[in-house]
Amino acid sequence: MLGRPLCGCLLGSLVLLTSAPDASASERRFTYTHESGTLAAGERELEPWSTFRIGRDDFYNRIDSRLELEFGLTERLQTAWYLNLTGVTKDEGNVRTTEVEHAGVSWEWKYKLTDPVADAIGTAVYLEGTGAPHEAEIEAKLIVDKRMGKVLVAANLVGEQEWKFETQDTETETILALDLGVAYFVSPTVALGLEIRDDNVIEHGEWEASAVFVGPVVSWSSEAVWAALSVLPQVANLKKEEGAGALDLAHHERVNARLIFGAHF
Repeated sequence: MLGRPLCGCLLGSLVLLTSAPDASASERRFTYTHESGTLAAGERELEPWSTFRIGRDDFYNRIDSRLELEFGLTERLQTAWYLNLTGVTKDEGNVRTTEVEHAGVSWEWKYKLTDPVADAIGTAVYLEGTGAPHEAEIEAKLIVDKRMGKVLVAANLVGEQEWKFETQDTETETILALDLGVAYFVSPTVALGLEIRDDNVIEHGEWEASAVFVGPVVSWSSEAVWAALSVLPQVANLKKEEGAGALDLAHHERVNARLIFGAHF
């Protein structure tokens, strides 16, 4: 529902901008799957994120907004600081509620091990910590990618540990995910592709959910700015129990969509 107008606006812009000059090495071609590239030493980039999560068992709309400020520290190491904001409208019994909350701050570190063009494959490690009044989180990624002519392939192995303080007893949740992305460069500045995400939820030591999302991604870049948009509907529930539906709508949404802009300054 939200993804169609966003996709239409971005695609219209891409048609006008395909003649832009070659992009810098730090642009993203996917929105969930990270690539191994890092900012050069002394470079800075501002990245606004918007993630739309639509549809669960009952009415559910959620928007996660992040404002990221990235800094290149060396030729291989970068760091970033995020401000996070979340808004949710959902049904609770016979009541529809809307909540908007400041969801805290995050600090990211990323180190490139090998380069996807100069080496056999590109690799990087990623660590992010998040703090908020009601929760804390640590996220780690192993990043692998490879550029082969006009084709870019990337994969991330992701692990998250969350602590929630909303009740007197601290609740914990573990997320294990595999993100895959394939993109084809239709021009030096425009790429079209596909992203796949398998997201697994572990609570109290039990594997509770596993949902697979698959959908298109489109990106555009110039020397100074870039943008990427993906729309990923849920296509499978791998932890399907007897009597459960084809999708996991208890822990995941029907559709996830994400739009990211980047600007050097």
